[in-house]
Amino acid sequence: MNARRISPLPGPTVSRRRFLQGAAAAGALSLVPFPLRRALAAPVPVLSGTEFTLAIEDISLIINGRQATATGVNGQVPAPILRWREGDTLTLAVTNRLSELSSVHWHGVRTPSPMDGVPGLSFRGIMPGETFVYRFPVHRSGTYWYHSHSMFQEQTGLYGAIVIAPKGGYAQAFDRDYVVLLSDFEPPETIVSNLKFQSDYYNYGQRTPRHLHRRCAAQGPRRHGRRPPRVG
Repeated sequence: MNARRISPLPGPTVSRRRFLQGAAAAGALSLVPFPLRRALAAPVPVLSGTEFTLAIEDISLIINGRQATATGVNGQVPAPILRWREGDTLTLAVTNRLSELSSVHWHGVRTPSPMDGVPGLSFRGIMPGETFVYRFPVHRSGTYWYHSHSMFQEQTGLYGAIVIAPKGGYAQAFDRDYVVLLSDFEPPETIVSNLKFQSDYYNYGQRTPRHLHRRCAAQGPRRHGRRPPRVG
């Protein structure tokens, strides 16, 4: 196995300009609510290489001062960031330590169908206590994510980021890149109940009849130049 954690690299000498930029960033961070600020400051585990060992398991979290049970990977929520390289062939051994069926789907990543990770569609899923080995080549670089396709496990924490470096390296030089992964935590049963009550419950900022009225008043009726179809 050559999966390993990437430790932060020592930074270069800070110039006055960089110091001022950092001070400005710190000032902006001070405006962020405290719980989110702590999340931003928390170190995120990073695994890189071509062989990975991942364990799906229940973990305890404190969310808004309350104890909650989440679904994590290697004891982490979100799951560790996976760093791959375009052109490599990967081996990912995923063990299910839950008491129910689980799975991992590599969202947006082109894989052979049996490696896609959708139970009932591309494979049967990972049974409790079982280890499933994913093997597939990496065809494309970019930023993606992985998550469970079983029960409510994604909603309770089984999700993580994937960063795939181009085979020939990046065209632009940089000191470090950062992964921004946003989520919230709400009991999944509540989410399903809300969606059953109103299918667009979570569609914030959507248009209303008032927006339609304003648009019609401003633009007036439009003619598309189409003749009505003939009948008979």
